[in-house]
Amino acid sequence: MAHDASALRSQDPRRVTVDTTVQPKAITFPTDAKLLHAAIKGLNRLAARHGVKLRQFYSRIARTAAMMAGRYAHAKQFKRHQRQLRLLCSRPGRIIRDIRRKIERQPALQQAFALPLGRATQIRSQQQRQRGWKLYSFHAPEVEQGQGGGAL
Repeated sequence: MAHDASALRSQDPRRVTVDTTVQPKAITFPTDAKLLHAAIKGLNRLAARHGVKLRQFYSRIARTAAMMAGRYAHAKQFKRHQRQLRLLCSRPGRIIRDIRRKIERQPALQQAFALPLGRATQIRSQQQRQRGWKLYSFHAPEVEQGQGGGAL
């Protein structure tokens, strides 16, 4: 391409330096509390941007539950950890239902909310050992799991 544009002479490409830098992505484990919290924050941000007035935001409850889930998992208190995950899993469902109620019969808003609502529903329903495709990031759905078992 550079040769065709006369930006490169024939003798120049004797030595080529290739940069293979990989840019890290802000992704999380697919059933993690952080991912559920990101879905709640993303839906709240989108609702505020489009002027959809929600009954409740659940942002404080979600932030506390995500923080406590991490603490309980670290302390190997898995029943308490699961309780926080259940709480975090139910809040996006409430927000999704509230948004769907508020945007029905408004095609422009339904178009704007279609993708984020689908992502939030996917995040909410995916299980740890499920087969098939999983969502690893709310804001960057193109991120996929690597060969090593962890997310890239």
